[in-house]
Amino acid sequence: MLDTSENKTETSERERHLQLRAERAEKHLAELLSTLPYGYVSINSDWIFTFANEQAIEATRRQQEPLLGESVWSVWPEVVGTNVETQYRRVMETRSPSHFEYYSAVQDAWVELHVYPIEDGIGVYFQQITKRKRAEEALKESERRYRAFTELNPQLILIADTQGQVTYANQRLLDYSGLTLEEILGEGWRKAVHPEDELRVLQGWMEALARDIDFEIETRIRRGSDGAFRWFWVRGLPVRDEQNKTLYWLGVCIDVHEHRMAVEDLKKSQEETEHQRLELETVYRTAPIGLALFDPVEFRYLRLNDRQAEIVGLPMDKILGKTLTEIAPIEGLNEMFQQVAQGNSISNQLLEGELPMQPGQHRYWTVNYYPVYGPDGTVRAITAASLEITAQKQAEIALIQSEKLAAVGRLASSISHEINNPLEAVTNLLYLALNHEPLPPVSRRYLETAQAELVRVSQIATQSLRFHRQTMNPARVDPKELIDSVLGLYRGRLANSNIQVVSKYKSTKNILCFENDIRQVLNNLIANAVDAMRQGGQLTLRSRDGVDWKTGRTGVRITVADTGHGMSAEIEKRAFEPFYTTKEMCGTGLGLWITRGIVSRHHGYLALKSSEKAGRNGTVFSLFLPDQENPSNAAR
Repeated sequence: MLDTSENKTETSERERHLQLRAERAEKHLAELLSTLPYGYVSINSDWIFTFANEQAIEATRRQQEPLLGESVWSVWPEVVGTNVETQYRRVMETRSPSHFEYYSAVQDAWVELHVYPIEDGIGVYFQQITKRKRAEEALKESERRYRAFTELNPQLILIADTQGQVTYANQRLLDYSGLTLEEILGEGWRKAVHPEDELRVLQGWMEALARDIDFEIETRIRRGSDGAFRWFWVRGLPVRDEQNKTLYWLGVCIDVHEHRMAVEDLKKSQEETEHQRLELETVYRTAPIGLALFDPVEFRYLRLNDRQAEIVGLPMDKILGKTLTEIAPIEGLNEMFQQVAQGNSISNQLLEGELPMQPGQHRYWTVNYYPVYGPDGTVRAITAASLEITAQKQAEIALIQSEKLAAVGRLASSISHEINNPLEAVTNLLYLALNHEPLPPVSRRYLETAQAELVRVSQIATQSLRFHRQTMNPARVDPKELIDSVLGLYRGRLANSNIQVVSKYKSTKNILCFENDIRQVLNNLIANAVDAMRQGGQLTLRSRDGVDWKTGRTGVRITVADTGHGMSAEIEKRAFEPFYTTKEMCGTGLGLWITRGIVSRHHGYLALKSSEKAGRNGTVFSLFLPDQENPSNAAR
């Protein structure tokens, strides 16, 4: 009996110990459930609440009312007939857990529920997820709006991930390219890019991804309807989160084809315009007539071409900005410009005068002056075109002089021919008179003088005829005879001018030439020498055999030297220019120019040396005529 009592005692102690442990475990579980961030309740098979933590009590707003021992359907009547009741009963019957969301119209809140089977009932975990659901709804709404925006947007839009793979393309892009969404995803977009642009676009895209920077490029994208390529401006921007981390890339393709074509057309037009401008500038600069532009108030040079600078005789930079009267103080010119400034044009006007940069040269121009109007109708500038006709006018004067000389020559030839017969008769009569006896000594002396002068007249007439006659073939002539025949024409003038003649003839060769041409050369040289010695002096004439040291040719050298006033360096430099003369209206400026031409046709040359130094003043002309070649008759 004692043993039995002891066993009962031990059993009772063990039961109490187990009960205490159970109570402590239950207490710990209750404490644990109370600390959960969401509500928890346990419901028995009779749908009575057997446990509820503080969060559950607060969520059901039953702080002042008992919850334990109450029926679920009486506490939450609003869930009757809803998915909540369905899920509760399903878990109670099937003993399988369930997870679902429920919207409570009473509380205007969303609740997330986890239902698990427990001993003699079910356990329910729940928490309010209204904020999350509304955020999700807002996100979905935003996505719906964004998708609607992208679909309605007239631009081509696409989205790519951080690896550069396309994940979305709007319908506009698909319609334009003719590709499906499946074809364009990933790197399928490259099919729509022009083959010549593909590598350039890909390299730019990869660089933007690597550096995580904006992407911008212009490329051609194929149009699916006809295969034509159009220019698009493509821009890609990284979309970042609050931590500035790139989430994805948003790309927009804007059609800029018309703009690009307009720019290219404008560029071509500008290039063509620039090309035409350069052509016109070249024509302007190299035009054979002088062109200039003046302001209409002070008549200052605004621009001019090279020919106008040559006419003025100054560098272009020395002319620009100067007034008309500073550059060309010609009588009547300023008045012409005043007329043009008032809107009147001047066409083909003859202008003549001297320019300060080239004094002593009387020059002629044909000028045209026109006003340049601005948009408001006022004169903004004056354009001037000047064609120098000095050579033409001098040629006209020379032609008139030449005609006069030709007429005089013909008259002299005619006179010389006509007086030969009377001269011959008078010569015979003088001969008979001198041989008539008896004749007083004084009379004889007078007759002899008359006979000598008559011979001189006969020689002059003969030389005049020789000047006028032209031969068609060259002939060999003695240099001494050539020089003396010309000198004979000037003996009276030489004597009256107190000019002493010194002749030295050492040449042993005859000259192969057109006699009258060389006679004209010598006549021009001797005439110039006589003109240079108005106060007297010495005229030296020499001939000798010579050699051209440049070519080694042999020939005859004739020298005509005077002790006149000489020439300045400027005059000596221009002595052989056509129409250049220092004799004003008494000369044509063609003598030495024609002389050099005649010498050139004879394959010779004419050299000049002059000095104005006191005691050494004078001029020397050296004429060399070769004897190896025939002169050119065709050139005459």
